[in-house]
Amino acid sequence: MNNPLLQAVHRFSTMKVVVVGDVMLDMYEHCYTAQSKPIDSEKPGRRAYTAQAMHRHPGGAGNVAANLTAFGVTTSLIGVTGNDGHHLTLQQLADERGIRCRLVRDAQRQTTTKNRLYLDDDYILRRDDECTDPIPEAIAAMVLHEVMCELDGADAMILSDYAKGVFSESLAQAIISTCRSRSIPVIVDFKPSNRSMFRQADIIAPNAGEAKALLPGFNTADTLDTDTRELYAHLQSRNIIITLGSQGICGFDGQTFFHHPAHQVTVVDTVGCGDTVRAGLATGYSAGLSLEESAVLANQAASLVCKKQGTASVSADELLADLVR
Repeated sequence: MNNPLLQAVHRFSTMKVVVVGDVMLDMYEHCYTAQSKPIDSEKPGRRAYTAQAMHRHPGGAGNVAANLTAFGVTTSLIGVTGNDGHHLTLQQLADERGIRCRLVRDAQRQTTTKNRLYLDDDYILRRDDECTDPIPEAIAAMVLHEVMCELDGADAMILSDYAKGVFSESLAQAIISTCRSRSIPVIVDFKPSNRSMFRQADIIAPNAGEAKALLPGFNTADTLDTDTRELYAHLQSRNIIITLGSQGICGFDGQTFFHHPAHQVTVVDTVGCGDTVRAGLATGYSAGLSLEESAVLANQAASLVCKKQGTASVSADELLADLVR
C-alpha cells in the first residue's frame, strides 16, 4: 500500500483531535402536503402542516467533531451553550456519536440553533436562534481550562469560528501558543471579521466567499495563484487552504501554490461540506501528509459528503472505498 492517502486514512483510528468553537444544534423539519390538513381554521384557504420527520444533528464545531468521529478519530468537542434543553440534546447527540463533549453552559445566553423547514422535500426557510455576544471572561477561562485538560495525546487542534462569540483574541492566541509549544498543529476555520485572532495557526482555511471578503478583488480564475499568495501574506498563517466550491481547492505553503479541481459528482446538499474539509485537513496533515496531499484528501471527503442531504459526514470506510476506485 504505497498510496500515502490510504496510509493516512488507516491511521485515523489511532488519532485524537480536539475541536474548539461555536457549537450549534442543526434541526430539520420535513412536512408533506399529502399528510397535511387541507384547511387551516385560523387562515382560510391555507393548509395546516405537521412535521412528519424531525432530524437533529450537532452543527458548527459540532459537525466538525461528528465528521472526525465518523472517520474513526478519537474526538473531543469544547464549546459554549445556553443552560437550556438544547444543551442536553447536544450532549445526547454527542454521546450517540462517541464524541467526548465538554460543553460549558452560560446561563446568560441561548444555545445556537438552526431550524430548517422542508415542504415536500423543498427547502423553504431556515430560522436561526442565537446569541452572538462575546462570552464573559469567566466562561472563556472555563473553555481554556477544558482545552488544557484535553491536550494530552492530541494529534491536532481545530478552531471552528462561526462568529457566535466564543473566540476572543486572547483565547485564540492562548490556545494557538500552547499548541505550538506542544507541536500540535492548529487548523482554523474563521469568519473574516475575526481574522486577526488566529495568526500563527498552522493552517487557515477560508472558503472563496470569505477570501473575497478578506481580499477584495480575490479572483478564483485568472489570478488565483497571485491572489492566494497575497491573502497568505495578510493572514500570518503558516499555510493557507481555500475551498472553491465547484472549482475545487487550492493552497499555498509559503513556497508552492497548488490547485486541484472539484470532483464531478451530483451535488445533493452542500451544508456542512466546509466542516468535512476541516476534518480532512486536520487528520491528513497530522497523519504526516503534505499540505497538498491533505487538501486532496479533504477535497475527496467533501465530494462524498455533498452527495448526502443535510448535515452529514463520511466514514473512513467510505473514504477508503472511494480512494481505491
